[in-house]
Amino acid sequence: MAMSNEKVSNHIPNDLVFSIMSKLPLKSLYRFKCVHKSWAILFENPNFMNIYRKNFILKNHSYYDDTCLLLKHMVLDFESHCVLHLCSGERLNSKVKLDWPPPFQKDDRDINILGSGINGILCLYDEGISSRVVLWNPAIDEFKVIPPSPVESLPHYVICEVQHHGFGYDSIGDDYKVIRYVKFHSYLHYFSSDRKNFPWLNVVYDPLWEIYSLKSNSWKKLDLDITTLHRSPLSVIEQVYMDGVCHWLGGNETYADEAYLVSFDLGNEEFFLTPTPSYTDDSFNFKLVENRLMLFNGSIALISNFLQMADLYISILGEIGAKESWIKLFIVVPFLFLGYPIGTGMNSDILFVKDDEEVVRYDLNTYEIQELGINGRFLYYQTILYKKNLFSIAE
Repeated sequence: MAMSNEKVSNHIPNDLVFSIMSKLPLKSLYRFKCVHKSWAILFENPNFMNIYRKNFILKNHSYYDDTCLLLKHMVLDFESHCVLHLCSGERLNSKVKLDWPPPFQKDDRDINILGSGINGILCLYDEGISSRVVLWNPAIDEFKVIPPSPVESLPHYVICEVQHHGFGYDSIGDDYKVIRYVKFHSYLHYFSSDRKNFPWLNVVYDPLWEIYSLKSNSWKKLDLDITTLHRSPLSVIEQVYMDGVCHWLGGNETYADEAYLVSFDLGNEEFFLTPTPSYTDDSFNFKLVENRLMLFNGSIALISNFLQMADLYISILGEIGAKESWIKLFIVVPFLFLGYPIGTGMNSDILFVKDDEEVVRYDLNTYEIQELGINGRFLYYQTILYKKNLFSIAE
C-alpha cells in the first residue's frame, strides 16, 4: 500500500472543542485540562462557560425523574414545631403535609433529616444530649428505632453529646449505615470544687467516632483521626450522600479559618478531605462567608453567600481531594432580593427564604421566581430530594 505524503492536521476548531467538551462530566473535564494548553483555560472563556452551564442543567434532567422534594421547616403556633411537606411537579405546585412517625409525633420541636433520602428511606434524629435516631419509609409508613450505642451507658454525672454526620448505603456490604461523632462532658458544677473528695471527676472520656449498621443492628467504634469543627450557618450539621459516600463541611481546630469538605466512604470506612474554594482576596473577611452544602443536578455543590457583596456563588466539585477541581459554575447577581438560600429544588432550581419568611424558587435557567406558599423560620429549613420506594426497612 502506497504511503501518503499528506500531513494530518492536529488542529481542532474551537466550536468543535466547545461542543464536545461542554458535554463532559466535570470530573472528566477537569482531568483533560492537562492534555492541551488551550483546554486548561476553558473555564476562563465566557462563551464556553455559557454553553457548559446550559448543558449541565439540561443533561442532568433525568436525575430528577420520579423525584419529589421534601421541605422541612419550623413554624410557631403557640410553641415551635417542625413540619414536613412533600412537594412534587416541575414547579413544585403540589404540596402534601406528611405526619411524622410515632416516635416523633408527640415531640416534633427539633426533628432533623440526616443526609439524603436513600431508596425511599429517611434517617430522622434530634440533635444534642438526648438523641433519638429513627429510619423511616414514608411511602409504606414503616419505621425502625435505632438502638442506643454502648458508649451511652455512662455514669449519671456524664453527658453524652452526639453530632450526626451521615446516613447512606454501603453497596459493598449491602447495608445502611449511620456515622456520628460523640463527645462527653461532666456536670462539674453540680459537685464540690474539692476534687480530692471526688476523684472520679478526674476521669476523662475521649471523644470518638462510631458507625451503626442496619444489617447487624449495632454500633461499633471507628478508628478515625478527624478533628472537625461545625462549618454550617445552621445549628445542625449539613450532610449529603452520593454514590456510597457521605459528605459534610468541617473545619480545622488548629487553623480556624481553614474549611474543607469531609467525605466518608461507607464501604471501606475511610475519609478524604477537600479544601473548600476561595474566591476572595486578602482584604476579604473569611468569617463573613456562609457556605451551604447541597446536591445539585447529581453533583456536590457549595453555595457561598458573601455577606460583604451582593453575589451568590454556586461551585461544583469535580474530584474529591482536589481543591482546584471546584468550579464556580453559577453567579446570582444580585441575590439579596431573593433572601437566604436554603437548598436546591428540582432541575435548575434554588430555594430561598425571603425576609418575610416566604419560600421562593429561583430557576437558574429561566431566571423565574415563584412563591411556594410556605412560611417558616429561615434557620430551620431543610430540603431533601426524595424518590418513593416500597422497600421495607426490615428486609
